[in-house]
Amino acid sequence: MSEQINGTGGTPPAEESAFQVAAIAPIDETPIEASKGLSTAEKLMQQHALAAREEATTPEAKDEDATATATATATATDAPVAKAEKIAPKQNEKPRARGLDVSSDEAFPTLGGGSGKPTRAHVPFGWGAGMTTPAANGSGRSGGSVATSTGAFTPAVQGSSGQSTIYLLPTQKRPASELRKTPVELVKDIMRSTSTKIEMQQTSTHTTVFVISGTEANRQKAIREIHKEMSAKKTVTFQIPAIVRPLIIGKGGIRVQELESMTATRIRVPHLQAFDGPAAEYDDEDTIDITIEGDEYGVPIAVREINAIVAEKTITVTTRIPDIPGELYPFIQGPHRQFIEEYETKVQRVQVPDYFYSAKSQPFSPPSGPIVITGEKRAVQEVRAEIERKVAEFKTGFHYVLVPVNKAKHRFFTSNRGQLIHQVLAATGCTVILPEGAKADSLIVYGPNDKIGQGYQEVLKASNDYQQATIDVCKAYPNAPGGSKLQARDITRYLNCLGELVSLQSEFDLEITAPSGDELYDLNKPCVIHIIGKSMNGVNEAKAKIQELYTKLTPGRILRFEVEPLHHKLIVGKDGRGVKRIIDKFPGLGLLLPEDAEDAEIVLIYDGLSQDSEEISKSLQEVKEHILSAVEAQKFDVAEKIITIPHGFHAKIQGEENTTLNALNPASAHVHFGAPKARPGKPTVAALPGDEDKITIRGAKANVENLAAAIQKFVASMPEDGIIPIVNQQFTYPPQLTAQLIGTKGANINKLRAEFGVGIDLKEGQGEIKGIQVAVDATKRKLDSQIKEHLDKAIEHLRIPQEFHSTIIGSGGGSVRKLETRYSVRIMFPKSGREKDADGADVPTKQDADEVVIKGGKDGVSKACAEILALWEYEKDKSFTATIPVTGRGLELMFRNASKEIRQLRDDSSIRLDIPQRDAVEKDVQAIIKIRGTQDEVKNAKTILSRIVKEAEQTTQRSINVEKRYHRSLIGPGGQTLKEIVVGAGGPDDKQALARTVRFPNQDSENSEIIVQGNSVVVDKIIAAIENIVEQKKNQITGTVEVAPEKHGHLIGREGSIRKELEAKFRVTIDIPRREPGQTNTSPDIKITGIPEDVDKAKDYILEMVKEPESETIEIPARLYHAVADGGQFIRRLQRDFRVSVDHNGQQRPPKPEEREPDLNGSLPLITDSEEDTSQRFTWEVVESDNQGGAEGDFPWVIKGKLEQIAKAKAEIAKAVTLAEQQLFVGYLVLPDSSKFRLIIGPGGSQVEKIRHDTGCRITVPRSQDVGEPIVMRGSKEGVEKAKEIILGLVRSGDSNGRGHRRGNGNEGA
Repeated sequence: MSEQINGTGGTPPAEESAFQVAAIAPIDETPIEASKGLSTAEKLMQQHALAAREEATTPEAKDEDATATATATATATDAPVAKAEKIAPKQNEKPRARGLDVSSDEAFPTLGGGSGKPTRAHVPFGWGAGMTTPAANGSGRSGGSVATSTGAFTPAVQGSSGQSTIYLLPTQKRPASELRKTPVELVKDIMRSTSTKIEMQQTSTHTTVFVISGTEANRQKAIREIHKEMSAKKTVTFQIPAIVRPLIIGKGGIRVQELESMTATRIRVPHLQAFDGPAAEYDDEDTIDITIEGDEYGVPIAVREINAIVAEKTITVTTRIPDIPGELYPFIQGPHRQFIEEYETKVQRVQVPDYFYSAKSQPFSPPSGPIVITGEKRAVQEVRAEIERKVAEFKTGFHYVLVPVNKAKHRFFTSNRGQLIHQVLAATGCTVILPEGAKADSLIVYGPNDKIGQGYQEVLKASNDYQQATIDVCKAYPNAPGGSKLQARDITRYLNCLGELVSLQSEFDLEITAPSGDELYDLNKPCVIHIIGKSMNGVNEAKAKIQELYTKLTPGRILRFEVEPLHHKLIVGKDGRGVKRIIDKFPGLGLLLPEDAEDAEIVLIYDGLSQDSEEISKSLQEVKEHILSAVEAQKFDVAEKIITIPHGFHAKIQGEENTTLNALNPASAHVHFGAPKARPGKPTVAALPGDEDKITIRGAKANVENLAAAIQKFVASMPEDGIIPIVNQQFTYPPQLTAQLIGTKGANINKLRAEFGVGIDLKEGQGEIKGIQVAVDATKRKLDSQIKEHLDKAIEHLRIPQEFHSTIIGSGGGSVRKLETRYSVRIMFPKSGREKDADGADVPTKQDADEVVIKGGKDGVSKACAEILALWEYEKDKSFTATIPVTGRGLELMFRNASKEIRQLRDDSSIRLDIPQRDAVEKDVQAIIKIRGTQDEVKNAKTILSRIVKEAEQTTQRSINVEKRYHRSLIGPGGQTLKEIVVGAGGPDDKQALARTVRFPNQDSENSEIIVQGNSVVVDKIIAAIENIVEQKKNQITGTVEVAPEKHGHLIGREGSIRKELEAKFRVTIDIPRREPGQTNTSPDIKITGIPEDVDKAKDYILEMVKEPESETIEIPARLYHAVADGGQFIRRLQRDFRVSVDHNGQQRPPKPEEREPDLNGSLPLITDSEEDTSQRFTWEVVESDNQGGAEGDFPWVIKGKLEQIAKAKAEIAKAVTLAEQQLFVGYLVLPDSSKFRLIIGPGGSQVEKIRHDTGCRITVPRSQDVGEPIVMRGSKEGVEKAKEIILGLVRSGDSNGRGHRRGNGNEGA
């Protein structure tokens, strides 16, 4: 029977003529003994070949049709893949290979994990370029038989051009029950999808013949579809080296997906198990099973392609030596890893992990990993043999001994990759191992028996050579807001950013280790810095400098505030330019952005010169406001959306290295997958049920909605088998843009490949993108945007005289950079100087001297040109010039005497001054000062500068020798005498000008020469005045006046202020003996030096000053002492306001009377109360005070001072006594929130003082922040009630004006 579909009839060719039958070459039997010494690969080849031979001799293999088909197919495809029957798995044994999930993290080494333990072979493999293709273990699905045809099926192509003919033998057909439609319907579907015509016929032997007409590409598609739908299903499993696994999978699974798409098969690559480690550590001896499921046509092609990858990779082999004890690793490495370097001259790489530590439970714990050797097979075997020979020698004669070394010094040995351990190994042949547990205060010395003693001594010597210091920098901030660790954390981050600790390491040749990561961010841990060095002096100096760095940056120099994390990029700006602009605008400022992308806190650190706390606070606030205003101007409303997608899809949405997510998320919205992550220094948030399926998206509302929709659409479009198909998209572009699209050294195209995980090929206007659909679309959009940008580019050449270039460029290039940023263009000015060729000849520059080139988008270039030309026109109007000649000597004196005036001239006008550098002109050589600007500005500047130049040129300089003992007298207290001399001679009176006019030598210098410079007339007068004063000083006398040593302080004053005032007033020098601590016999003699009449006046004045003051004693009731003294505040107020001293004639203060304890058990606010309810709650009680209780009798108050001041103080004391008599009641007020105390105290205690004045009450505000501490008011009943109302009013007013905006500690000024 035959059927014809959309074609002409025809007689099928005889099966004998349809194929060229080739005999199968016989396979030699290899004796078992001959297999000894073969590699694993060679043994596998032998086993597969034997299995194929056995199958070929079975009755089923002798079937004529099957034999012919197998032979013909093998010949046609040139792929001799023999099939062997797969060994059935043992009962209850799970299959080793699982389906490949190309988006799974476990599936790819590049994503950090996987699963499927590779099979361990016993000898090295021999895979290589000339390998024999391994036979595959096949399992068919037809009739339960595991045997299938012995070769790959390839259609015989016959007929004229435009036609192909293929045959399906009965053994190659899929059972009708497994077809999704009838053969006729399937062929119709294939014709429609491939635009071909197909004739289908069936021969008497049940072979189906397909004659296909159409274009070559369409015919191939049809052939592929026929086999996909109708060929018998086939499964092949075979082994490959495990190290080739990543190459078969490809980046992001792209290689295996290409193979599956090309061959219409499903390729199963086993997952790696978690304990296997990265694929890069696979040994060349490890194998894994690859399973390919498909049809008779596609499976052999897939096998052939995989074997080609294996052949290419396994020229280089990798082997591991896993059973070597870790304590021998240092001896295999050699001193300073010298043996590894020798091995690597023979092979590509030798990896021997460091072995510095041993576990608690045993002397030597296992190593962190095996020794791995990679290189050419024979060389690898030689290196392995050499290492194993050494290990055998080491095991026979090595022992260990414990050396007592304090655990604090252990880090010396492991720092700098164990440099000290390698020094010991080089010197003694022994290594050092750090134990744990009970032996933690010892080190293990391990090595040959005859060298253990030498190693012991070397370790002791080395441990003594190194010194260590630790600093807990938290101790520098005991009272820092937020805790000492918070302050220490931010200062440590700041110093790391500046590289200060690294600089100290280099300066003192030592190692400094600061905490990082969780240790730094955990506020419950100390912040300890470790310093290790050979010199104790160096360690101590480094420690002192570190302490100085931390101490300098006090809590008052830090300001923290929060900005929405997604707005941080507005602060950073493009390429970090935003931060740089802030630092440039506010010098002396440090800006720390959070390391965690979800942290909102920004830290400002003032590192300037000012020590004034108000100025520092003002500077920090100014920077904060600048940042917030910049963010406010650019910010967007942040939206958040949580979508629920099963956790299994998350890896596919992200893709390898987030490539798929990048494609779905062009606006770069913030995306978080799964449960909230642990943040540095913050408690871990407990995951809730269903959290693992959540995807949280934050960003601008439109971007959030778009990304959520894109993710949901992507998941919905995913095939049921989870394999995302790879697509190819071809496109055209202007050929002239090839170089620009590829970029320098492929930078642009490589960036796109990395961003979206695609393959891109660009060549002469033809482009192709290969990858998953969303990534291909995103890449195409980016390329289209770049093409549009390149096509929009324009170049303009402007002719602007060179003298205007510097003005357009601006200081430091600032003006031209602003233009480039504003209009997205590049502006190029001609380079100064000429380029030289190899012979030193001038090379013509590409730009003329007056040529300015602007490149960029057409619109941007047009606007930039217009702005530059407008600026040039403006500058032409300011192109009036003037010149002033000046000598090099005059130039030097100009800068020295009038730099402030010149700077002000620049600041107050828009003129441009071109003044030669003073060190560039010889003293007697004439230079030119150039002035440029508008006509009026040039005229004014020339007048001012001409005067400055004239004064500089007329400036003379003279010197006079004066004995150094007179210098202090010439300067006078606070420079007053010197100022009178200079101003009296007609010189300047400001401080800087005075210092320039008269210069004294340093105090430590032996030179006694005084230099005077200025106008010659002024200089002469100054020198005459100095000579006159010196002459007077020579006639001076020294007088003595006796003053009791305890009164010397009255003559000195704060920082010597009174003494300086006396010296200036009487033109004398006063020498007061220094009183050393603990000295009891200080001389009472004060020496006064000056002319006789001035000395006598000073003596009389001093004696009047130290005369004993008047005193008067008054008595007040002892029971009222504490009410009047008010904790000492009243006495201090008397001393401040009336300049009197108060004492009690040496008597002890009366005991404080006991007061009745108040009943304050009223209800305090609950945590469930609203803020409004809480603010209204308070506890108030008034108790009567027993003023009659306490000490009996009177208590003396001795008042000393001037009589008129004593009288005023007495009157004030009388008032206080009267007021104390009236303080019969004590009020106790408990507020629910102790932070409100600051409202009662006020700045500097001003508010509480006002309440005292208005109510006549003594008011005590607790310093403690404990809830329940009462505010105590003592006074009349009306007074304490009034004070209570005032305080409650202040609290209510503070709540309504600023609730929640400030959280103070309530201790300001209390």
